[in-house]
Amino acid sequence: MSLFGGFPKGTKALPVPSPFLSSLLADIGDVAELKCTLRFLWHASQVNGMPKWVDEESLLSDSILAVAIGSQGSIRQALDDAVQRGTLVESNGRFLLKTPENSLIVAEETPETRSRSTPGAAPEPAMTHHPNIYALYESNIGLLMPMVADQLRDAEATYPVEWVEAAIKEAADRNIRNWRYISTILERWATDGPNTDGPKADKGQRTSKRGESGRHSQTASAAEYLRKRRTAD
Repeated sequence: MSLFGGFPKGTKALPVPSPFLSSLLADIGDVAELKCTLRFLWHASQVNGMPKWVDEESLLSDSILAVAIGSQGSIRQALDDAVQRGTLVESNGRFLLKTPENSLIVAEETPETRSRSTPGAAPEPAMTHHPNIYALYESNIGLLMPMVADQLRDAEATYPVEWVEAAIKEAADRNIRNWRYISTILERWATDGPNTDGPKADKGQRTSKRGESGRHSQTASAAEYLRKRRTAD
């Protein structure tokens, strides 16, 4: 078991229905179903507008669920269990938290509104998608070892995902390609905010590919990267 360092200042809180932490918590005996339902709540919190649909593909391809549960078949079974229990409702490969309002939405759906591929169908609420931070790490920093994967998973649960992405980019821009440096960036942002220039590079690690000081890198700063991401989202 990896040691968790606690929740830093500025950690984002997610809404969790109160019955989930009382009667449901006592009833759900399958760990996979529990983890999948919690991760669904995370995805739903990223959706703009109402109702907060989460499509099956987003859950089946979720890197956190892949580590926490395993195969896509296991994730699909956990979703089926949540639907059968009555925690979620499903319509055409999309999931909603089961509430009276959402159940009515599902009941009143027509084939036209269910199908996302039908021309002229009403667009679905846009979901904020972010690059897979595991792939981002491997393409910018290096081989993803199991210990680093655990640390990335903890970081995504602790910090806004945009911070993790920006910290990886900041480390790559400065040519300091190790997890310790990325973690230091995140810890400093948790204290000082993400508009700081990031931690100073260690001696012997401050030279970029162009031979320039990492502190004076001409690449985009983390603050600029975050600003661009917010604009894109």
